[in-house]
Amino acid sequence: MPQMRKFDYLQLAIAGLGLATFLFLAIGYHYHLGYIDWIDNFGLRYIREPLSPERSWFFRNVTRSGNPKWTALVMTITAIVALIIRRYDVAAFMIINVGGFGLVVMLLMKHLFHRPRPAIYHVIEQGGYSFPSGHALNAVLLYGSLIVLVHYYLKKQDQLRYAFMTLFAGLIIAIPMSRVYLGVHYFSDVIAGFSLGVFFLIMSKEFIFKYRTREVFEHAINSELSANRA
Repeated sequence: MPQMRKFDYLQLAIAGLGLATFLFLAIGYHYHLGYIDWIDNFGLRYIREPLSPERSWFFRNVTRSGNPKWTALVMTITAIVALIIRRYDVAAFMIINVGGFGLVVMLLMKHLFHRPRPAIYHVIEQGGYSFPSGHALNAVLLYGSLIVLVHYYLKKQDQLRYAFMTLFAGLIIAIPMSRVYLGVHYFSDVIAGFSLGVFFLIMSKEFIFKYRTREVFEHAINSELSANRA
C-alpha cells in the first residue's frame, strides 16, 4: 500500500503568504490606502507601456488562455478523463480548483468589492468588476493544477514533463500581465488574484491528495497487472 502523504509545511507557509498578500491588497483597496495607487502606477509604467500593435496582438492571444469558458472546458475534459481512469482525487482537484475557486469564488469576490475597471483605454472589450483579477486567479488554478498533475504523472519522462511545466508556468505569468497591458485590470487586481490562486492551489493539493498521487497510480497499475496474471 502507498504511504500516507505528509503535509509540505514550506508550501503551506507559501499558501499563508499568498492569503496574507491578498488580504493586504483587499484592505488597501477597501480603505483607499496609498500603497495601492503606488502598486497600480508601477504596473502601468512597467507592464502597459509602451502600447504597440505587436504587443497588443501577443497579449490579446495570451489572455484568451485564461478566459472562463476555456478554463471550464479544460477542467471538464481533465475531470472526465480522470473519472474514466478512476482517479477521483484528480477529478475533485480540478473541479474544486477551477470550477469552485476559479469561477464561483471569483464571481463572489468581484461582487463583494465592486471595483470598477481602470478608466484608461481598453485594448479589448471587458465588462464586470476589476478586483480581484479572475484571469490571474484562473491562470494559477488551472495551469498550476496541471503543473501538479504533470509533476506526478510524468515523473519518468523528464523532457516532456519539463516542457509542459515550462509552458504552464509561462502562462501563469503572462496571463496576469496581459490583463494590465490590455487596460482591463489594475496591477493590484492581478497580484490579488494571483496570490489568492496560490493559496487555493496549495491548500487543495495538500488536503485533496491524501496519498502521494504517483504512488497510488503505480500501486493501481501493479494491482491491475497482478489481477490479470492471476
